[in-house]
Amino acid sequence: MSPPRALAVFVIVGAAVLAAATGSAQGQEWHEAYRDGVKALAQGQPERAVSLLEYAVSLRPQPGRDIVTYGTNVQHEYYPYLRLLQAYVQLKDLPGARSALKRSETWGREPAEERRRLAGLVDDLAARLAPPPPVAPPTTVAAAPVALPSAPPVTVPATPPAAPAPSPSVAATAPRAAAPAATPNAVPPRPRASPEPPPISTGSLEVVSQPPGAAVYLDDELIGTTDPEWGRLVRSAVAPGRHRIRVQLPGHQDLAEDVEVRAGARTELRRRLVASTAPAAEARPAIDTRLVAYGVVAVLLLVLTAWALRRSPAAIPKAVPTPGRPAPTPRSGGFDASAPTPPRGTPPGLGSPGVHRGPDGLEYFGDYRLVAPLGRGGMASVYRAERGTEVCALKRPLAAFLEEPEFLERFMREAEIGRTLHHPNIVRILERGEVEGVPYFTMELVPGETLQAGLQRTRGLEPRPATAIVVQIAEALDYAHLKGVVHRDLKPSNVMVLADGTAKVMDYGIARARRFEGLTVTGAFLGSPEYVAPETIEGKGTDGRSDLYALGVVFYEALTGARPFVGETPFTILRKHLTEVPKAPSTVRPGVPAELDRIVGRLLSKTPEGRYAAAEDLVLELRQFLHHAA
Repeated sequence: MSPPRALAVFVIVGAAVLAAATGSAQGQEWHEAYRDGVKALAQGQPERAVSLLEYAVSLRPQPGRDIVTYGTNVQHEYYPYLRLLQAYVQLKDLPGARSALKRSETWGREPAEERRRLAGLVDDLAARLAPPPPVAPPTTVAAAPVALPSAPPVTVPATPPAAPAPSPSVAATAPRAAAPAATPNAVPPRPRASPEPPPISTGSLEVVSQPPGAAVYLDDELIGTTDPEWGRLVRSAVAPGRHRIRVQLPGHQDLAEDVEVRAGARTELRRRLVASTAPAAEARPAIDTRLVAYGVVAVLLLVLTAWALRRSPAAIPKAVPTPGRPAPTPRSGGFDASAPTPPRGTPPGLGSPGVHRGPDGLEYFGDYRLVAPLGRGGMASVYRAERGTEVCALKRPLAAFLEEPEFLERFMREAEIGRTLHHPNIVRILERGEVEGVPYFTMELVPGETLQAGLQRTRGLEPRPATAIVVQIAEALDYAHLKGVVHRDLKPSNVMVLADGTAKVMDYGIARARRFEGLTVTGAFLGSPEYVAPETIEGKGTDGRSDLYALGVVFYEALTGARPFVGETPFTILRKHLTEVPKAPSTVRPGVPAELDRIVGRLLSKTPEGRYAAAEDLVLELRQFLHHAA
């Protein structure tokens, strides 16, 4: 490879690395937050609905209809302020309801008739919450004149009695004391006071930030963002006690304080966020230095590999041959998820870093109980884990990588990127953390088997079931590519297939954590040699079209039960990716439609320009094939 070409490769790879390292992935998308908020409102969870809807508004404040979310998906109705108004009314939060009503009126893009109806609910709420009118104090008996019947005449005897006569004041007072009870003008007794209501067991929290639009975390859990206009966020049903509040806003210093929430009361936290004074450039030299080092290592490895492939492939030492593939078995139209999965090597449990035995005699990793090993790859092991009623898959690095700080840092960063991918065809990453210096993250536990296990058992699928799986993978790629995430290690072992035919892509972005380790005899070269794109081998950069090439290999294997490029060594396979045109799937497995031959051939084009420009284009063609094949 000439020096100018090596320099060009360095520039391309460096730009790709820089874009991957500096790109930021936003949290939950606005349409997903809106959808979940509307669902929470329908389920009688107004507190959760307020948090989700306020978050959706912070990402997309403008309401409307038929808004494109990603790919060909459309949000037909996006009326966040009306839904917020409903949630605030249910919470009896009059200021929040009035704020939502005002914002809806300001935009003027939500149905006016529904807004007027909900405005009536706000008026009713204001009337119910208004204090009762003052009651005049009751008048005393002495102040009101009472007419008494005249006393009968008294006859005085001629001779005075032996005992002195009673005092006239005392004699007159006796009948007067009993008179009010018998008179019709007497004041009725006061009614008994109603029993006091039971004490309230929860409190509420109000956070006001300046500037507005800041993310608020309650005990490290995101509860929403402050109103973009008023800077206010209210969270009801907060357990009494001490809580940690964290407020974040880009370009400002993080704020973290402990507050005491009392039952039946509202705790307020009003703060002005301080703008970051340190220029962003001060934090960049260390990152840029690492990127340059990674780029240099990558270029050296790529230059040596490309030179060896082009100049002297016969001189490359052979690795240990991979075992031969088993004999074909009768084909099947789909997967039987209940079929046994071939046993895998299980990672050690007790004795591994972070693992201890609990008082019940079971193995624990932090708060998670390790139920059973699910698998082990070249970098990490996966367990079925439980925490209370929560069941998930827990992934952590192998012990051999725990002494590599850069790998651990990237492992956690990629886990965080995976948390932003919310798609029905992507396995969801739930939580990340660290136990005794060992990082981990948890994923949703998907019942089913990998596409690799299914293909090993069935030796290929009928065209329609194979296409139904591939189109779901393409939709997952389309969603991720629009968010700036390229998988880089797409293969059948990273795709789960459920019993109902749903396909879910796994390990999104995790392969990038070791993307500069070069070629080994185990086949870890920027992914797997059997599925790597030619431009990746040559060091020309990687983008979404490289994922489409890998998907073409997966599609070929799903249709025929065999890979398009095979060889005794990884280097042989890589050379075939660069130079060999694969046979059409129909020549390997008769019965594959010509339309699928054309689609697979386009996906396996040697140049990115010869493939589909985006995964969305592939999705449309596959959907059209399924429609005509029905």
